Amino acid sequence: MPSVALTLRLADEHDTETLASALALAWMQHPEPRLLITLDGDLGAGKTTFARAFLRALGVQGRIKSPSFSLLEEYKLDIPDLQLKGTLQTSAYHIDLYRFSDPHEWDDSGLRDVVGGAGVSMIEWPQRAQGLLPLADLSVHLEPDGEQRRCTVRAWTEQGQRLARALPEGLKSG
Repeated sequence: MPSVALTLRLADEHDTETLASALALAWMQHPEPRLLITLDGDLGAGKTTFARAFLRALGVQGRIKSPSFSLLEEYKLDIPDLQLKGTLQTSAYHIDLYRFSDPHEWDDSGLRDVVGGAGVSMIEWPQRAQGLLPLADLSVHLEPDGEQRRCTVRAWTEQGQRLARALPEGLKSG
């Protein structure tokens, strides 16, 4: 399936949070058992800001820690599922591969089982496990552009395309 890409201008941290929240809310409209989002960009580009806002929009309360040292932070989710007329109980995983020095650390980490199973996974620094990760539904690339950020959202799957199409027009016109 060919990818679909959107390039957005994010004026500030608030715009990054708005983008992440919009994607999370779009997923909650039709939650799939598995969602994989990769987040890449230089240090300070807004990857963790995006992940925190996405998790907040999914209803995560309390402190949301950066997984830079722990590698993985897990959050339990209870998502209202209108199709099931009930609640989807799943987990969200925030993963940071920054400390990987060799892509094969991915295999040794045990994260393949986490990301390959049910749940929402967001992986920062996916290039540190290049060629070993499953296909992402969405990839989000953040880069500084003067005082702003340029963000490229690429949808690789049907689910990713559905989420990208659900973004408000104000975000798409960046």
